[in-house]
Amino acid sequence: MRDTRGQLLPLAITLVWLAAGVPPAAAEWFADLYGGAAFTENNHFSLDGHIDGVAVAGQVENVRYDPSFSVGGRGGYWFESFKFFGLGLDVDHFRPDISSQTAVGRGTITDSRGALLGVPINVSGVGPVKLREVDLHITTFAFDLMLRWPMLEDRGFPNGRLQPYVMGGPALFLQHLEGFDTRPTHGAETGSGVFWAFTRNFGLFSEYRYTYVRAALNSGEIVFRTHLSTHQLLGGVSFRF
Repeated sequence: MRDTRGQLLPLAITLVWLAAGVPPAAAEWFADLYGGAAFTENNHFSLDGHIDGVAVAGQVENVRYDPSFSVGGRGGYWFESFKFFGLGLDVDHFRPDISSQTAVGRGTITDSRGALLGVPINVSGVGPVKLREVDLHITTFAFDLMLRWPMLEDRGFPNGRLQPYVMGGPALFLQHLEGFDTRPTHGAETGSGVFWAFTRNFGLFSEYRYTYVRAALNSGEIVFRTHLSTHQLLGGVSFRF
């Protein structure tokens, strides 16, 4: 997988520099709790390496990932001097399990014992692959740059009662696939939403979020790789301090 550290470092330096230029006392701190649904797009996965000394190099196409719940929390602050600009640290969990299904395999995959995905797989060239349900857990840690547009401002709501916003940034995905080693991988998230303040310290928000990661997991001498493109519809509560 392509190394993204060279891209993440300049962004991190820029955000730290911007944060350092504004006194912490000028910030509007916030804490969000949310839940919703996550929908991961169909994609292929590949298996490469060796099983019982036999070379494996193939992929299974158009694999269906289950919709799942999504829960998480986010903390951060909006700058007072630049009240349209904020930073957030987000932790999110969802489960795009691989459904029981029949898909098309290509290449050479020989796993007669079902050691990898719980069912025997034998493909040489092109052939059907029957999959059972396999648990896949994703926990995302994201560092977000956030921009909002304060609307309906008055004395009681100096930052606006209505606040549309957009956000995005680098993310670290902690992946756990049944039968494979857990490992973190760099990815990204972006999204947009709208916040409505009921008081100066409490409000509700709804949000659309898109996350992307090129997952790679090991099981012995085999590497499992896939692309996880996930759309999330979320709603939650926000506390302001």
